[in-house]
Amino acid sequence: TETEPGMTVVEVGDGQTEECFLVFSPTQVTSYDFSLPLMVNGVKWPASLSSFFTSSSSSTPPLLTAERRKDIRTPSSSIATEELQSMWIKATALFAPVEMSPTSLHYVVESHSDIFTQTVELKAEDEHCVCWQAVAGEGLHWWFDLSAAESGTKKLCVVAPTSGFLRPGQSVYVGVTIDPEAIRIGEKVSKVSVPLYLGEKEDKRRPINEGLQSYRKLSVIVALKLPSITFHPRQILLTPVPLRRRIETTLTLQAAGYPCGTTLSATVDDVEMEDGTKMQPISVIFPDQNNTPAQDYNQQEADVISLLCEVSFCSAVPLSLCTAITFSDHMHNRFKIGLCAVADNCLLTVWPYMALHRSDQQIVLKTGATAVEAILQRYHTPSPASGPITSLSSVSSFDQSCSTYNNSDSFSYSDSVSGDTYVSPKTDTPTGLCIPQFPAANTKEELYYQHVLLAVKRWFSLCGWPNGPHPISIPHTLRRVVSAIQTNNSIGRSYCVSQNKDTRSVVDMLHHLTGRQIPGIRLCQTFSNDVHQRTTQLLQQHGAMLAFLRVQGACLSHIRPEYLLDVLEFRHCCSLQEKGTENGLDCSTLEYESLSKRSWTDVLLQIYKVLVLSRVPEKGLNTPLNPRDTDEILLDGSQPLDSNIYSPRELYLLSWLNINYQKMRRTVWDTDRAPSSRWIVNFDLDFTDGLVLAALVAAHCPYLIRSHFWRMYTTPSSLEQILHNNIIVAQALTLLGLNINIKPTDLSDANPVQILFLCVHLYEGLPHYQPSQTLTLTGGLHNTFSEQVCLKNPSSRPLRYKVLLLGEDAHLFSLPGGSMVTIPTKYV
Repeated sequence: TETEPGMTVVEVGDGQTEECFLVFSPTQVTSYDFSLPLMVNGVKWPASLSSFFTSSSSSTPPLLTAERRKDIRTPSSSIATEELQSMWIKATALFAPVEMSPTSLHYVVESHSDIFTQTVELKAEDEHCVCWQAVAGEGLHWWFDLSAAESGTKKLCVVAPTSGFLRPGQSVYVGVTIDPEAIRIGEKVSKVSVPLYLGEKEDKRRPINEGLQSYRKLSVIVALKLPSITFHPRQILLTPVPLRRRIETTLTLQAAGYPCGTTLSATVDDVEMEDGTKMQPISVIFPDQNNTPAQDYNQQEADVISLLCEVSFCSAVPLSLCTAITFSDHMHNRFKIGLCAVADNCLLTVWPYMALHRSDQQIVLKTGATAVEAILQRYHTPSPASGPITSLSSVSSFDQSCSTYNNSDSFSYSDSVSGDTYVSPKTDTPTGLCIPQFPAANTKEELYYQHVLLAVKRWFSLCGWPNGPHPISIPHTLRRVVSAIQTNNSIGRSYCVSQNKDTRSVVDMLHHLTGRQIPGIRLCQTFSNDVHQRTTQLLQQHGAMLAFLRVQGACLSHIRPEYLLDVLEFRHCCSLQEKGTENGLDCSTLEYESLSKRSWTDVLLQIYKVLVLSRVPEKGLNTPLNPRDTDEILLDGSQPLDSNIYSPRELYLLSWLNINYQKMRRTVWDTDRAPSSRWIVNFDLDFTDGLVLAALVAAHCPYLIRSHFWRMYTTPSSLEQILHNNIIVAQALTLLGLNINIKPTDLSDANPVQILFLCVHLYEGLPHYQPSQTLTLTGGLHNTFSEQVCLKNPSSRPLRYKVLLLGEDAHLFSLPGGSMVTIPTKYV
């Protein structure tokens, strides 16, 4: 229903209470004294309740409908007999005798800042103002109550002066000072209201606020701006380095909210070894200064400053750690940044370091007091005036760019301290230093990584799975536990998740290589269709797998379980971390495929290290060589070997290779064309010409000398001759069934990880090709004669063998039943 101007209608239900407010906003000095007219259901108020409820129906106002009249109930007699008083309004508008400006103060302070002060003006009206007619005396007393500003033993704000006397027309400036130390711990915004009173304090001993109304209230808001440090990059991931090799990287600290001269310090927890000793492999220094420089406060970004910090890592023992560097200031504020670093003497761990230094460092031998060391050392091309070369290494190198076969005298090796320190490239992006990734495409480093990836793929495809070879794609085969089938929702279909048809997973691989179940992982685990539950299951599985490998000695501190997830689960995990943690992964800035490929490559290499390479003995092969075989080279095989880049098992393989090469080089080839003596110290350059592998295979399979190895070049001088040698070696390995899909070009351009895999494979397989017994067949010329061989099957399943007839005269022999022989469970 429309109402007349100036009239307000409120409908109140049965038993309902409604609060109404009368707002008085005068614009001039005036006085009001009136009765506020009020009508209830069309009846003037006040009136007796009895007269109101007994009024005739004819007098019912139109505001009360017929349905509402039916709901009217007669009140009790006690209420009906009461008479209500009218609502009388009295209001007076005068000029305020004292004005306060401003009425609100805002402070933005820093926890270490000095005391801040702002002013408030109290100004009295002039003597002609009508407000002074009601004031007795010459002026007004004023005072502030600061009891609300107290915070513990200190006051948040202090007012000076706290009281005074104002005559007409006078003004006074009051200073309001903020003490940041009085702000309660944990509060970023503090608010306090300071009341202003007019009049004298009659009795100071009684509570100030008792029976008094404040004249004005001064609002004080203090926003605490805490100092902060932002790190670039957000986390530090150092390249794995050999033992006793220092690696450095630069960390940028962007400090905000610090005054000039603030000193920052960095601390890192000590690392406790298995024997209880503690060591500190990480050092942090500020090359320029560790205190904040002077700032120009006229600039908007003057409170953000940058400090450079150099972080270095070096360890003399194998170490894989994930720790944090803590930066602290004089106010005990602490800021942490995560750091992952690895030092190891294993090629399968430090291969990224070798990829970075493929062209400026090489492995050389150095004699020590008790052992001979194979170390990775920097070299440079000498100038004509540099004098004679004094290299202790007999390693040979092949320069493919000039198609010539050179001796190691083309290089000199530096023993300077700078050669033992690696500084991370300036081209590393913050993201690249935070998480493991493959290098940029079309670079030499990326090509090295691809060769390592190919070597890992070949070996695990052939030997890593139960029930025979299983071709894999890294990382897709390993991370793909379930396959998502996406359908079109527009035609009414839904999304579903089904189990992958090939149920073999990395868990089956580990069970096959270890022969036992991995703690915390079930062999036949089914995964939920819900992405959240499935992600949780996979994180638990990958976490248990990484924990198991670390206990076995794997260096995987830089690999998180979420790095091993498939794309759908990875994105879901990123979304959860972004909401819950400040160090969560940002899917929008990282390259998922690069992260996944690098992570799975590292995991597979460490699986090979702790489960396959561990089958090779650590020592026991220091057999002295005949000086005639070694040509009086640096070593004779009797000295113990040590290395900062090779583990004892890798050194054992090198010794095994050296012994076989030195003994067979004059046996396979005539003395006049025998290759020169060398000491094999690496798994790439020393294998380039194919002679080392040929001598190794010939030592176990001498029947291949005349048919294969006799035709090799012993002093190759071109790429074509190198390729010729490696074709013969690859043919011999394929004939024996020992080739792990290595091509001749893979031997010509040897990758150390690939050659290490091949050497371990040959170490386990070649001994089975050595003749264990001799079968003698005698007879007359032009006659066919035979002998029988008894084969036994000790297993509970039939065995099937392929018989190879190898050697220069193999065409003279044959098997009547064919080359395949099946042996049942009972021997025949």
